[in-house]
Amino acid sequence: MVYLARNSTPRPLLSAPARRVGTATWRPQAMDEPVEDLDPREPKIRARLAERTPGGGYAIADAAIVRAIRALDARADADGVRMLCDALVTRCLPEFQRRAWGLRHRPELMEDAIASMIEQLLREARNPREEFMTLNFVHYLRCLCADNFSRVLRQEGLSYRRDSEGRPAGRPQHVPRALVETIDVAAEDSDAREVAGTTIADPHDAYEDRLAAIEAQRILGYLPDPLDRQIVVLRALEGMRWDDIAALCGKTERTMRLRFEKARARLREHVEAEAASVS
Repeated sequence: MVYLARNSTPRPLLSAPARRVGTATWRPQAMDEPVEDLDPREPKIRARLAERTPGGGYAIADAAIVRAIRALDARADADGVRMLCDALVTRCLPEFQRRAWGLRHRPELMEDAIASMIEQLLREARNPREEFMTLNFVHYLRCLCADNFSRVLRQEGLSYRRDSEGRPAGRPQHVPRALVETIDVAAEDSDAREVAGTTIADPHDAYEDRLAAIEAQRILGYLPDPLDRQIVVLRALEGMRWDDIAALCGKTERTMRLRFEKARARLREHVEAEAASVS
């Protein structure tokens, strides 16, 4: 498998004609081109974010979402930035999973690679100095995936030098990470004297939560009725009381309970069917 590597940021050719990249048409954008105002709280904008073109691409390009994220970030619109970031991650997640498929025999490494891809994508999407992803997002995404995939291989000692015919030669270039003493020792696993200088203040991983939220949204997609999805989110994810849910949805509490049980049974069937197909 051949991966691309980004060595330097290419200089944009603003006068170059459009050319084909995969199934999408890419055209260099002038730096002074106006940024489209994308407010993800508007239903029309949310519908356009999911709209596809006849060629298979999106009606709103990925680079346009990046520019809109930076515009909302400049206005300190945290909610808008979060919603557009979620939309961007949802678009890129299938490519992240496909590029990390070579680590499927080590699920923990595959998750690590995908989490790193998401982290770098969100960090650079909010960095106005990162111009490469707005000039050619398709190539940027390939480079991002290749860099993080190679990083995981190096950390685990799976990266080898290659001979002229592409075969592994010699020993791994790095010591596996599992053999290196970790610095983020949990306080409950060691005595106070050992962890005084090695415990991380907050070992909570925000990216695991983001991956869990994305997986929850995928599973909720099995429910065709938006009201059922809302009931499951309010009850199962946000822990609201039944009377509050009924008041919010404009239905009786009994109706909310019945719809929740039916929705939960439907989700259980689909999740069990997925597990059976994998095994």
